[in-house]
Amino acid sequence: MHLKNTILATFILFSFAAQGQTTITTNKILDKKPVFVGGGLVLGGGAHSFQMGLNPEIIKSFTPYLDGGLAMNIYYELYNPSEFSDVRSRNFRLGVGAFTRIWPIESFFIQVQPEYNYAWIKQKDTKSGQAGSTNFGAESILAGVGYGKRGASGISYFSVMIDLLNNPQSQYNSGYNRKEPVFRAGIGFPLRFGPKKKQP
Repeated sequence: MHLKNTILATFILFSFAAQGQTTITTNKILDKKPVFVGGGLVLGGGAHSFQMGLNPEIIKSFTPYLDGGLAMNIYYELYNPSEFSDVRSRNFRLGVGAFTRIWPIESFFIQVQPEYNYAWIKQKDTKSGQAGSTNFGAESILAGVGYGKRGASGISYFSVMIDLLNNPQSQYNSGYNRKEPVFRAGIGFPLRFGPKKKQP
């Protein structure tokens, strides 16, 4: 359920961003090496769960074929007792990372993103009353492909990645240490420095 809702949320965000962007593909725009600020939103949940995440980003275009940037992960999960489990769980994760996007052809990119995420987890068995908490950190290296638009008005993208590391504490691995796809979508708006030039 969590994966389906995450995919749905990212597709909705990407569709909204794509409709609001005017695509400009001239090299002159990207030759100015613009800086974009933005990110994505993840929402998911079901009858007994809720997930919400933010992925703020700062993106720098170095050439028409290369972007780099910094990203954050702010993620909250709530799982309430159900017919399958008596445990209530609250998870909070905070992470930082840096990424490189290579655009070999227009609108398609390859992305590599090393990350470090730290987790705080609290759990309580509602039947026995036993409670506990734990916290830990985990490294990840995300890699994958994506589709996006870049122009003077901003940037929008959708990507699919996996974690290349085999860290069992990674938030991108399932309970059976199986790699899960990471779906992300986002938008960015250009930072403009100095006064605007008057049009003749």
